[in-house]
Amino acid sequence: MAELMKFPTIISLAWKSQKAQKWDTKTKTSGSGKVRTMTNWKYPQYTISTEFEVLTPAQYKELMGFYSKTKGGTVPFLWLDPEDNAETGIQLGTGSMGSWQAVRKFGDFLEPVYHVENLTLYANGSPIRAVSDKGVIKLAAGQTVEPNAVITADYTYYWLVRFSGDMTAEYIFTNVYKSKSFKLVSTR
Repeated sequence: MAELMKFPTIISLAWKSQKAQKWDTKTKTSGSGKVRTMTNWKYPQYTISTEFEVLTPAQYKELMGFYSKTKGGTVPFLWLDPEDNAETGIQLGTGSMGSWQAVRKFGDFLEPVYHVENLTLYANGSPIRAVSDKGVIKLAAGQTVEPNAVITADYTYYWLVRFSGDMTAEYIFTNVYKSKSFKLVSTR
């Protein structure tokens, strides 16, 4: 599989974002009025709606070029969400497990993340050397931990998304652009 592209780092004066969560829930109502619901999904799908308030001409070209490189919604890419992008001190398990899945935590709900950077792994609060491959965290070669050690981690994570819909930008003032709202849909 080819290396995933990362959404360009565009620092703008203002950023708006909202997330919608979808579970593809099926509901059936019997003749007596009893309701039965179910979903086959283990994790939700997110739709992120966002826009850039201010873009320089170079940022405008970078954004439109990236949209073209991903062929709209065809090619998935990595998105570093400005609000939801890191876990600090998250407990992953014990040393006896040997490898740990990186996760994102919303309240008490955990879901796996597969693209992490800036990883620091801890055994009983002490940093240890580790590597990550597709979100699976393992001890670095030669590193050992006690089987009952509590394993925690700090890391930055990316969302795997694709564009949903068109990308529109407008020229609002001399050398100032703005994007219209665009949507990103999480993928697995």
